[in-house]
Amino acid sequence: MTNSINKVAIIGGGAGGLVTLNEFLHTSKSGRSTITKDEERHELPEEPAFEEIVVFEQNSSIGGVWNYTKYADEGFPTDVEEYYSPLGIRPPREPPTNLENTDSTKPVEVEARRTHRWNTSGVYDGLYTNVPIPVMRFSSGPPVKSGVDCDFHPFVMHHHVLDYLRDFARINDLEKYIRFNSSIEQMYKDEASGKWILTVVNTENGMERWYREKFDAVVVAVGKFNIPYFPKIPGLPEYSSRNGNVRHAKSYRNAQYYKDKKLLIVGSNVSAVDMLQYLVPVCKEIHVSMNVSRIEDFNLEKSPAKNWIEEVLKNPEFGIRLHPKIHHFSQTYVRFHDGKQEHFDEVILATGYHTYYPFLNVPQNEGKEYAKILPSSEKDREGQLNIVRNLYLYTFAVGDPTLCHIGLPMTPLFFLLSEVSAIAIAGVWTNAKKLPPPEKQREWIEHYEDLKRNGASLLMPDFALNLYNEIHSYCPKDRYNFFDTNGSVDIAAIKKASREYFYKVIYGKLQPA
Repeated sequence: MTNSINKVAIIGGGAGGLVTLNEFLHTSKSGRSTITKDEERHELPEEPAFEEIVVFEQNSSIGGVWNYTKYADEGFPTDVEEYYSPLGIRPPREPPTNLENTDSTKPVEVEARRTHRWNTSGVYDGLYTNVPIPVMRFSSGPPVKSGVDCDFHPFVMHHHVLDYLRDFARINDLEKYIRFNSSIEQMYKDEASGKWILTVVNTENGMERWYREKFDAVVVAVGKFNIPYFPKIPGLPEYSSRNGNVRHAKSYRNAQYYKDKKLLIVGSNVSAVDMLQYLVPVCKEIHVSMNVSRIEDFNLEKSPAKNWIEEVLKNPEFGIRLHPKIHHFSQTYVRFHDGKQEHFDEVILATGYHTYYPFLNVPQNEGKEYAKILPSSEKDREGQLNIVRNLYLYTFAVGDPTLCHIGLPMTPLFFLLSEVSAIAIAGVWTNAKKLPPPEKQREWIEHYEDLKRNGASLLMPDFALNLYNEIHSYCPKDRYNFFDTNGSVDIAAIKKASREYFYKVIYGKLQPA
């Protein structure tokens, strides 16, 4: 049972933060939801569960990763020594010393410091989703406005997703709860009061306005596509500084920049392959470096996307040249682990993102594992940080359910799994449902890790659906289950449509707009 929770903070105004806010607003103090069926609009409860809800969004508008802008983050952080570390490329801001008697109406003001925040969306021109309309939505609110007439049906263009989120916020009147241009820089729990202390900075008009605020509970919904991972490769900073031709995939905007150029893409994940449909028709040459020591070791046997990625990379019509991982960069060329070396006009690092919660890295949280973040590879301790542990149902911090997370599982059901986490939080925080003891929560975490080690993946619809239903079991009273009235995902049909559109784009039969 949780203590009385009246004041709630939500960090992030993207899809996860918006749906969490909406779920909380439609839950009553008695632990009952007014979202009882799939409708565009639902009544608010007479006695809301929470007296105050505040959403902190670091940018000036909602949408998170879907908030497209033609402006991109900088290329490579050549002036940063530990460029491979999230702490290196986005160090926390140091707050003013005296914030004791501050609040949002009485902040401490200082002149804004020039620091790069990596808070620009990575959405690029022509991007369309690889998740179909029926599950690229929440279980309440308006429909996605693209319809069957869309050239990419059942998928949608990135601007359709942003329009959907804006409609969702407008219909539910969500923006009045959001403080824009507001970043959480520090956060810890005061043991004496049991309150979470958040240090906030609002950045507008060349000023930083700092204050502290107390909350009973916090939801972290910052997403997973903010801080790019730049791999630690010998010579990379010097090569980038000399040639100025290295950038992360997050900074990619359109293929025309690479027209008639010899391009190296570092990484062979689905996102890298997605970019190829735009790049193959315009580049002089495309080379792809994969994370293997020998090209013969390239094997996607355990990946649900195996056939799709291999078919594209090995298609002789595309002329893509495959390489093992990079051994080092010289001043003018790239040397691979097989001893071969090449000169390139441009380099794109399609190497993924760090999961990063800098606001938790404060002395008061020392020894506490509200969310344990590990490297993706045990062999590379300075590698990509994207494995998150110590969260029951990928949602509740084990040992303290007043800190929760939204949107961590990578799955085609991202929108619905983000929503169902919010549903469960509402159920637990209103005491409609009770979590098992911490030891049982840890057993669940180990069980799911064992399943994944044995080949299970949240990319598999049945596995993701089982997780959805398990999380939904903690729902408030009367909160309906989306999959009770909607069918499961036809993964075979999705793959078929994805392949069809990929080839239409690459052969010029479709022009994403």
